[in-house]
Order: sequence, then C-alpha cells, then structure tokens
Amino acid sequence: MKKVNNKFKILIIAIILLLISAMFIIINGNTYIVKIDNMNEITSIEDLDIKIEDENVVKCVDKSLENGTLKIKLESVSKGKTYVDIDSNEEYSTFFPIYVHNFGVITFNEYMGDSNGSIIIPISIIVFSIYVLYLLIVSYKKKKKENMYQYKNIAYLGIIIFIIISIISQLLALSNYKGLISTINAILSLFSFTTFLLPIAFVVSILVIISNISLIRKEGFGVRNILGILLGIVLCFSSILPEILYNMLYSSNWIDIHNQNGIGVYIYNLVETSIFISTTYIECILIGTVIMSIKAAKHIPQFDKDCIIILGCQIKKDGTLTKLLKERVDRAIEFSKMQKEKTGKDIIFVPSGGKGNDEVISEAQAMKNYLMEQGIEEGNILIEDKSKNTFENIKFSNNIINENVKNAKIAFSTTNYHVFRSGIIAKNQNINIEGIGAKTKSYFWVNAFIREFIATLFSEKKKHIAVVCFILVLAIFMISLQYISNIL
Repeated sequence: MKKVNNKFKILIIAIILLLISAMFIIINGNTYIVKIDNMNEITSIEDLDIKIEDENVVKCVDKSLENGTLKIKLESVSKGKTYVDIDSNEEYSTFFPIYVHNFGVITFNEYMGDSNGSIIIPISIIVFSIYVLYLLIVSYKKKKKENMYQYKNIAYLGIIIFIIISIISQLLALSNYKGLISTINAILSLFSFTTFLLPIAFVVSILVIISNISLIRKEGFGVRNILGILLGIVLCFSSILPEILYNMLYSSNWIDIHNQNGIGVYIYNLVETSIFISTTYIECILIGTVIMSIKAAKHIPQFDKDCIIILGCQIKKDGTLTKLLKERVDRAIEFSKMQKEKTGKDIIFVPSGGKGNDEVISEAQAMKNYLMEQGIEEGNILIEDKSKNTFENIKFSNNIINENVKNAKIAFSTTNYHVFRSGIIAKNQNINIEGIGAKTKSYFWVNAFIREFIATLFSEKKKHIAVVCFILVLAIFMISLQYISNIL
C-alpha cells in the first residue's frame, strides 16, 4: 500500500508542477526580450535597422542599447514563425527566427527555445527530483530499520545516488539556461557521467585485476575469483563504446550522422544515450553495493543478545583455527565483552560448522576448543557440528538456540566481507539476527562487492528494468523533441 501511495503522490506532484509551469509560461510568455551582447561599436540605437519579416506574428514594442548590449522587446500578435533581421551602418548584421505558439507564447531561435518564464521548467524538474529523492530516502531508512540485510536497500541507495547526480546536473545547467532544448541537453548530458568516470574506472579496473590475481594465488582459479576483472572490463568498454560506435558510423555509408538536421544523428544520440544510461545506472548500483556492504560490516548489533553464532570455515590439518576463522571467534568474544561491560548481560556462543572430509574434527569443535582456551566456560557454549555451508550454519544453529533459549535475541560473527550476504541468507529463512564483522585481507572485498552487486541486479531485476526502461522512454521522448525542434 505504501508503494501505491508514494506513486500516487509522485503523480500528483508531477501534475501540479506541470500545471504551474504551463500557467507561468502562458502568463509571461507573450513577450520576450532578445539580448545581443558585444555591440560596443554601435554608438546609437538609431544606427540599427531592425526588421521583422512578418509583423503579423510579432511586433517590436521597445528597443534599447546599454553598455554594448542591445535589448529588443517583442510582443506576440498571432501564431506563426518569422525572422528578425538586424543591420547597422557599421556593417554589423544578424538574424534569428522567432516562433509564436498557442496562447501567444514566444520562443527564441528554436521551436522549443527560450521563452519568458520558461526557467520554471528546470526549476520544476529540480523540485520534482528533490521530492522523489526525499521519498526514496524515507523508504530506504524504513527498509534499513526493518532489516539492513535486504537487496532492496542496495537498490534504493543506487537510485538515490543516480537522482542526486541528476539534481546536481540540473543545478549546474541553470546558470546557462536557454530554453526547453537546453534543459533536455543538460539532462541527456547527465548520462555521459560514465565518460568522466573513465579514468577512475581504468585505475579501479587495474586495482581490481591486481586484487583478483592475489585472490587467485591464495584461493585458486575460479569464475567467482575473476568477477572483478570481468566487471572492470565491461564498465571500461561500455564507457568507450559510444566513441567506437561514432568512429564506425562516421565513415559508414548506410547512415548519415554528419547532417545535423538528419535523422541519423538523432538515432546515434539515442543509441549513445541508451548505453550511457545503462552504464551510469549500473555504476550507481555498484556504488550502492559498496556503501551497503561496508555499513553492514561496520554495524555493531544492539547489546541485548542472548546468543552469538560463529560461522565456520576451513580449519587447519591439526584441528586448530586458521587466521580467518580465529578472527571470527575473536570478534565474537570481543562483542561479548562489550555487551557485558555495557549491560552486564552474558552471551552464549554457538560455534557452527561440520566436519569436512579433509578435517580431523568439526569446525564447531575446533572453535569450542579455542573458546575454552580463551576462558569461556563450557556451559556457555552450544556447538552446531552438522552444517556444510552458510545456509545450514544459520538454520541449524537457530534450531539449537530455539531448543535451549526461549525467544532468544541472536547475533552472528563472520568475516567483514561476508556479513551482508550472511544477513541476506538469514532473512530469507525469516530469522531475525544482526551481524558483526571480523577483519580480513583487502583482496577478499572486491569480489564480495561484485558478488553482492550481481545478486542485487538479479534479486531486484524487475525494479531495475522498470527504472532503466522508464529513463529510456524519457530519453526517446526528449531526443524526439530535439529532432522536432530542429526541423521546424
């Protein structure tokens, strides 16, 4: 119901802003002041011969020359198109088209060019974008408060970043506003965001490749371990693809992109914009993934927990803990001490992990041994030694906890890059737990980010497809307006 309400609110705001903008332009648009700078050589307004081709369309009601700037005030007479020609004795000459639309609205130089009061169009777009941004932030905070381990949170973050970029782009374009087409150009230029990121993407791709090489050396070759390399290549290629496409079409015979009034250049612009839209959106979702994963890793659960699950991983051949697993157990112990200090409440440790074919004891037993070495009493340890993966770690541990502790509040400890994914796995089982992250090598992070990024795209694919398609439809509409304005 909330989603429907928000969509209804957005529709109402859009209609209200559209009506306000239309009324504002209609009220103010029947006059227009043409300003021509750099006319310092003209000493008197009488030296200028201002001719209007068809005075049944517009008429000149005032003219002045101040500090080298010529100002010509035009007033609409009837709908149509005419040209204004300015000549002087100083061999200065210029001319420009003037359009008069319905309700007597005058536009300068282009069919959808500048008009008196049309500055309200980008202002309304900015106001609308800020309102949508507000609704998204509220929804994000609500979802995050309900459960931080949701792919929806990443989707919200990515879209929020995308809209912030859009708002900044529009604010920067205000100072150079020249009509509706100017606004369209500013919006479409937003999607070239990826071009500005190309040097950064290149550097990041190199770092990702180095990171993945380290990961492959440590963990072995596999599809998961080269995800960073593949994504870096895709993003870089997507950023330079429009330039490659332009160079190919520039020398081709089957489509003409040289004629600025031809359809070919607009088809190319649509293809270019589509590539930039998709790439920019993907980059925003990737940034959202990084932010959400780091927030999950740095999150400290509330100090009201009855139990803490320690997610297992490979142990050494002699039955002792690897550094990775030791960090997870130490982080659980650290959390128990923080909770004890803050609230005086003890916590039950639930080491979780079965025995692999190449392991002498179960991972849970190895962790229990280490916990007791660190001074944890055996009565405060419940082991789960049947699980084989993270899904089973959480499921089987939760079952054991429910058998021993009524209405238990649960935390879990794992490696920092694994916190968000583990939380997702718990949420998918309707298990309400909070995670805490232990430090690990940096090269694990890159593939963890990318894995969650890919999972987000698939999990929220309908939402992402809907957003991108909506933006593409807007892009088609705006490029169509560009074409219409250019040929009329």
